Amino acid sequence: QNIEVTCFKEANEKALDLLTKGVTSLGFIIKGDEVNAENIATLLNGICPEATELNFNTCNCKAEKLIGILEYILKGKDVDLNKCFGSVNYDPFKKPLVKGKENENWVEAASAVLKAGQALPGYKVLAVNAFYFNNAGAYITQELGYALAWGNELMAKLTEAGFSADEVAKKIKFNLGISSNYFMEIAKFRAARMLWANIVASYHPECLRDCDNKGANGECRCAAKMAVHAETSTFNLTL
Repeated sequence: QNIEVTCFKEANEKALDLLTKGVTSLGFIIKGDEVNAENIATLLNGICPEATELNFNTCNCKAEKLIGILEYILKGKDVDLNKCFGSVNYDPFKKPLVKGKENENWVEAASAVLKAGQALPGYKVLAVNAFYFNNAGAYITQELGYALAWGNELMAKLTEAGFSADEVAKKIKFNLGISSNYFMEIAKFRAARMLWANIVASYHPECLRDCDNKGANGECRCAAKMAVHAETSTFNLTL
């Protein structure tokens, strides 16, 4: 359930109410200039980060700062960071896609966000927001193709920047749109999972721990799992 935050106290009250009604995953949409420790602490007051997935969407320029604040607040709650799950929606391709402007230094910025995100093992900090294509009227095959190419670009550039394949893959979250074409949408998600696993496998991610999901040659199969969020496409709405 997404909450557009205008007042942090009211958003917190709404979140707590939603949690009593069965919601297990919350999304907070926050303005960049309102990202500070006091506001985030107010927002998360009374919410157990080990029991609730917490997702945050804010300006790209504030993503690194937000991750640092979350680390500080979660440590203050005396919880196991390995049991806390969620995401920070840092999207290096939002600027060219939504505003038509170049984002020349995105690799450096994404690298900084990725480094900050290592402090929160269960948080995805790199976003593939392919719902932009869906909302613009792209067909299912187009959205899927662009999403996979986008994810591959993140893998390629960030591994070139010195990160390991498993580090990058485990921090990527796909946000896809859902049209009214019911059965084809189901097929899209099934195909997306298989194709993304094949893309990640081509980077030969290594499993460096004792894991039941380790491949025969030591490859990290966990890195090949696609973390995906679905939302209804606004393209379905009439004017």
